[in-house]
Amino acid sequence: MRRWTAISATVLLVLEAGVSLLAALLLGAVAHKQHMQFAGVSYTAIANAAYVGLGLQTAFLLLVAGVLVRLAVRAGDHPFGRPTRFTLVAAAVFHGVLAALMLALSGVWTFLVVACTLTLLVLMFFTPTRPAPGSEPVPAAPAS
Repeated sequence: MRRWTAISATVLLVLEAGVSLLAALLLGAVAHKQHMQFAGVSYTAIANAAYVGLGLQTAFLLLVAGVLVRLAVRAGDHPFGRPTRFTLVAAAVFHGVLAALMLALSGVWTFLVVACTLTLLVLMFFTPTRPAPGSEPVPAAPAS
């Protein structure tokens, strides 16, 4: 079950990364071409902030997708290492904040997509791991 959860979350994360990249290109281009200014900040700074901020978001989402692909194709279901656990927790926290923002600013449908990704990321921690075939504990000898 962990493998299919990782694959599903990877697909959603790659889609989110694509949408983030398109939003970065669109917002940066709009701010630059319309010479929008906000509180004295130049339009080039606003456009560059859109490119850099959403570009970093895209890179983070693709990093998490890469970690999930690695988990999906790994031979056995092993417990997570520390870097993997840290990355997945950071992604879950990020998606929790993003889901709250999407519900407040964008609407229910975008919230549902982000909440579905959050659910799959959290589910990765609660799916049980199967022990490796040769790693059953040896029973101890009875005490006499």
